[in-house]
Amino acid sequence: MNEIASFFDSLADRWDELCTHDADKINTILEQTTLHKGLRILDIGCGTGVLEKYLLPYSPASIVAIDISGQMIEMAKSKYATSIVDFRHANVLDMKEELFDYIIAYSVFPHFEHQQETISHLADLLVPDGELVICHSEGRNKINSHHNKHAGKLSFGLPAAKELADWMQPYFTIHSIYDSDDYYLVSGLRKL
Repeated sequence: MNEIASFFDSLADRWDELCTHDADKINTILEQTTLHKGLRILDIGCGTGVLEKYLLPYSPASIVAIDISGQMIEMAKSKYATSIVDFRHANVLDMKEELFDYIIAYSVFPHFEHQQETISHLADLLVPDGELVICHSEGRNKINSHHNKHAGKLSFGLPAAKELADWMQPYFTIHSIYDSDDYYLVSGLRKL
């Protein structure tokens, strides 16, 4: 994990210039989920706070936005002055005893080496009927091709949406699956 954190630390000050995100695609993804007012949200791999401007209009009760890159978290903190968002330099795999209504892993899932175990852990952080959303605003093939060229040891690949949904099935009722050249989305509701 330290190699991944170091990589993102080194890019934090120029990340927003290097990595652009399509607002229409992000909004389309969020609209296909159960996101609504008053939720306790966990934003995994928040980077420089990319999603917060899309999540805050939903009037969440709170957002815990975490990243393993301390420098990314510092950049995110500098962009938002609201008590609703708690930016933390943390690894989601170390989180315990906190429960959320909605967990989103936007543009981060390929960086988890043990993806099936990660899903199991995230299920433990959700209330019954809470939603896990794993998504990208680019297609899977483009993401995997880009990572293979630029982030080989730092990416473990984005699985086909159907495969990811199969991994989620023991814990989740699948809500949305979309795997195209436009964007990638798999979401599920935590089983009781």
